[in-house]
Amino acid sequence: MDQAPQLIFPAVNLPMRQHGNQIQVWDSFRKKWVKSGPEEWVRQHAAHYISNDLGYPATRLMLEHRIGQGRSSRRYDLMVLGRDRAPLILVECKAPTEKLDEEVWWQALCYQHQRPARFLMITNGLQVKIRMGNERGWEPVEGLPSRIDWEAKWEANQPSNR
Repeated sequence: MDQAPQLIFPAVNLPMRQHGNQIQVWDSFRKKWVKSGPEEWVRQHAAHYISNDLGYPATRLMLEHRIGQGRSSRRYDLMVLGRDRAPLILVECKAPTEKLDEEVWWQALCYQHQRPARFLMITNGLQVKIRMGNERGWEPVEGLPSRIDWEAKWEANQPSNR
């Protein structure tokens, strides 16, 4: 099997296999073998980073789910749900050879329009760009919050039950 590119995400030992004329990688989030390719390699590493390093439970990560119906139906790459099961982080993954330009942001915003998330992240595995939505629009941020940091902030902003 070909050597995969070195990404900015922590290395992950992903089980791979040859199946017919196709190389496949084990997707532990979807619990199935999927066709390996540059974009899938980035998607898997981003998902493992969010789960392993930021602490979001694997059960809150949804990979390649379909949104919309009919001709307008599309699949987003990765969605992270918050504790309340509402979309928190929407991730658009590209192959390492692709640029992270405004067209990629527009694609992520189209998905976000149908499944509103608080954070948008685009990555090609060599770069990561993140924006957070607020009352002023989509502002760049340095990184995604860990699950513990986000949930502490979320709980602090919830009305008291007193």
